[in-house]
Amino acid sequence: MAGGTTLRERKNYLDVAKLLAVLSVVYVHSSINYNPVRRTIACFFMPVFFVIYGVASSKRSITSFQELKFFLLKRVRSLLVPYVLWTIIYAPSVNAHFFKKVVIGNNYALGQAGTNSVLWFLPCMFIAVLLFQLYVNMRLKINGRGGRIGWDLSAMILCGIISLWCNPGSPEGRFFGFDIAFSGCLFMIIGGLLRAAGDYLEKKPFYVKLILGLILFAAAYVFATWNLPYLEKDECYGVVMALGIYGRYDLFLCGAVLGSLGLFMIAMLFQEVRLFAYMGRFSLFIMAVHYILFNFVKPLCNPIQKMRYGAYLFPVTVTLCCFMICIPLCLVIDWAVPELNGKCGGTKRQEPA
Repeated sequence: MAGGTTLRERKNYLDVAKLLAVLSVVYVHSSINYNPVRRTIACFFMPVFFVIYGVASSKRSITSFQELKFFLLKRVRSLLVPYVLWTIIYAPSVNAHFFKKVVIGNNYALGQAGTNSVLWFLPCMFIAVLLFQLYVNMRLKINGRGGRIGWDLSAMILCGIISLWCNPGSPEGRFFGFDIAFSGCLFMIIGGLLRAAGDYLEKKPFYVKLILGLILFAAAYVFATWNLPYLEKDECYGVVMALGIYGRYDLFLCGAVLGSLGLFMIAMLFQEVRLFAYMGRFSLFIMAVHYILFNFVKPLCNPIQKMRYGAYLFPVTVTLCCFMICIPLCLVIDWAVPELNGKCGGTKRQEPA
């Protein structure tokens, strides 16, 4: 949801991809059962945010204390400031227990604090961004294409091993979800490696992107289905990345990457739609606010559940309603309280050379 280490020329399809990703979050959270569509989306709807970060990043090294200070300040403003604000907005009461759990910052702790557990993503993303920058700095010290390929593979394997080793399946999770953050960093690395492919496919005809997108989603469904028996052992019917429940990790990775690529293909089809690109820049706000909107939207959409194919139509309708409501809300937030979308004073300054 945040930008890369520094951003290259802004790609509209990445903003549209962020919109489609956050609408996928709303769809999954509003779905009333684990149908095949939900199962497929659940395998990539959170990893894709990390992949987008990796694609958008320019992989620029930090070489001075001033650059490090600016880098950290920007990430605190874009991720941790809205995290604190939204936890307070959702909090039933603000006391010492609440702040203790907010400091821990994972899904389980936020649930204990009584605030919105979906906010786990922001501190987790913060840790993943730091890990990714460390990877970038070390990568740029390596000479030769072979050496960098070896480092990329080693870093991805290391991130996967640490993520699994740090996550023993306990619901209490880790501080700031750093076990999940290693998986997030892995997806960021993959995103960076896929950047050239994205630039190439962006120039392809409409029908090529559409067909490729459908094929990739079908492949993601296959991997999600293969992974289902391993998830059911944890009494889950889809990946729950917030708790580090991946099923079989290799199947999870394949499904997540394929689904993310499929979403990119569809995003490229709509990259000229200015409204979609604009709303994609508010993915953080939409993710944080949609549970509030559910209180108004779901009761209105409940009759749809009784219809034929209601299991599919209900979450689609809820998602579309939330999106429509968010259009004017985003305009107001961007003017009145941009901090709720990770925009704070001073963040528009260019990063040090």
